[in-house]
Amino acid sequence: MSNPLIQRYERWSSALELAHVMASAAELHGLIAGMLSAGVKADAKTLLPVLYDFLNDGQALPKELAYQVQQLIDATAASLEQSDFSFSLLVPSDDDSLFERLEALVEWSQAFLVGFAVQQTDLSLLAEDVREAIDQLTEVTRVDIHTVTDGSKNENEEAYFLVLEHVRMMVFCCFNEVGLKVSPLPAQGKTLH
Repeated sequence: MSNPLIQRYERWSSALELAHVMASAAELHGLIAGMLSAGVKADAKTLLPVLYDFLNDGQALPKELAYQVQQLIDATAASLEQSDFSFSLLVPSDDDSLFERLEALVEWSQAFLVGFAVQQTDLSLLAEDVREAIDQLTEVTRVDIHTVTDGSKNENEEAYFLVLEHVRMMVFCCFNEVGLKVSPLPAQGKTLH
């Protein structure tokens, strides 16, 4: 079963908004998953400063939110390591509009790629299937979220779920091929602007 911490998108959105963090919950989780998949150790002392750089202009999060993010890091790492494929993306629920879900999926994928690049700066050194996964995740970031009215509601819903599941599988590929095998180096916190 998926970890409930990862499922509550609205709770995370509210907490980030209250702390005046400009990043979305999807971006937060994508960044965490990207760093873990790239071989950054699931350690708050390592990850939090990098998250601060990318998500909050280098400013620390309020203590309670930082604690919650630490729990999210632990839950994400645990779900990635499970052999039951229980890992899920922190995106809006099926009750939210398709536009909101698609926008969050694109943001999540962009943040994953940024997080992955924190540790893995030379993709040519990675296995071909990992490079292909990164290419496919990059394609997801190019989805035009304003074209959701092109097909029927059912077709659009089905396409969204197929893409969501595909992203999950690409994340597993990266985590299993790189995250589990790399001896972690300290993450480099550099803001990309």
